[in-house]
Amino acid sequence: MHDVIRDMALWIASDIERDQQKFFVQTGAQLSKAPEVGKWEGARRVSLMANDIVNLSETPNCSNLRTLFLGSIHLNKISRGFFQFMPNLTVLDLSNNISLLGLPRGVWKLVSLQYLNLSRTGIKELPKELSELVKLRYLNLEYTHSLYLLPHGVISCFPMMRVLRMFRCGSSEQDESLVEELQCLEKLNMLTVTIRSAAALERLSSFQGMQSSTRVLYLELFHDSKLVNFSSLANMKNLDTLHICHCGSLEELQIDWEEELQKMQAINNLAQVATTERPFRSLSSVYVENCLKLSNLTWLILAQNLTFLSLSNCPKLVEVASVEKLPEVPELVENLNPFAKLKAVELVSLPNLKSFYWNGLPLPSVKDVRVVDCPFLDKRPLDTSRAGQ
Repeated sequence: MHDVIRDMALWIASDIERDQQKFFVQTGAQLSKAPEVGKWEGARRVSLMANDIVNLSETPNCSNLRTLFLGSIHLNKISRGFFQFMPNLTVLDLSNNISLLGLPRGVWKLVSLQYLNLSRTGIKELPKELSELVKLRYLNLEYTHSLYLLPHGVISCFPMMRVLRMFRCGSSEQDESLVEELQCLEKLNMLTVTIRSAAALERLSSFQGMQSSTRVLYLELFHDSKLVNFSSLANMKNLDTLHICHCGSLEELQIDWEEELQKMQAINNLAQVATTERPFRSLSSVYVENCLKLSNLTWLILAQNLTFLSLSNCPKLVEVASVEKLPEVPELVENLNPFAKLKAVELVSLPNLKSFYWNGLPLPSVKDVRVVDCPFLDKRPLDTSRAGQ
């Protein structure tokens, strides 16, 4: 029996040793340069995250490599041949390298790549060779503020794409062409995106696939747009988070209230779909900041599942929700319970804000309130000690 146990222990130990050889992890090891290639060429999984490796200049031969984590290493240069011999690499993380201004054109050699994270890098353009990575399922470009060039046709070349993250990404020059390419991603089920024009927003919300896949939407600039129709956004059934920022010309976000009333009446007649067909049914968080001419946000009463609201630096905002915007459809208010699920509110630098909404009763679910520089605001509805009374 002892011999059997000994042999089993030796077998397990040798198996563990073989597995350890498949992993090369030097995370947070205070490395100032990449380890010698010979130390990790045979590994299947490599992590060099949280170091100080400025340059990757070698051409490693890593035919077995499956995952490579290079996030937060202060990287600013990758040699053209670095990815040349990594035919089986499926996961590549280059996130949080703000000094990394571009990808080597040799990236097209990563023919098996399925996951690519470039978030919070300083990349200025995507190489057109990226379109060769037809197995890509996940692409993260969030917070790539310097990204000004997305070569036409690159995004639409990813037939397997499931997740595309473009929150706070790039410039405004290519919004409409980007939206046209997004509709080619038939398998996309999660999208976070930045939109900077009313025309691009209208196109995005008109595509059936985008209505179901859009989870986070960042709207900014909207130059020369005083009025933006928000009715189409109400149909984005999985939209969870909405940001409206730096829209200096924007005065009103318009809703077709009669149309919404008809929808609500239809829903009330069909109780079985009441929870799934309401407008803005998944919207839980809204941020509005630096919209200098915006006077009200009455459309928010439709967001029945809203739990977090942040409003800041909107000097023309007088009421969050105004009953005067609903003169022709009083029946709509009867079918709504505005802000019933709202748990947290931030109101900052709103010098003309007087009221939250026309009903003076306290908001029943509010637990966390932050009010700064709102001298005329009636704070009684936001009094957490009165909530639920």
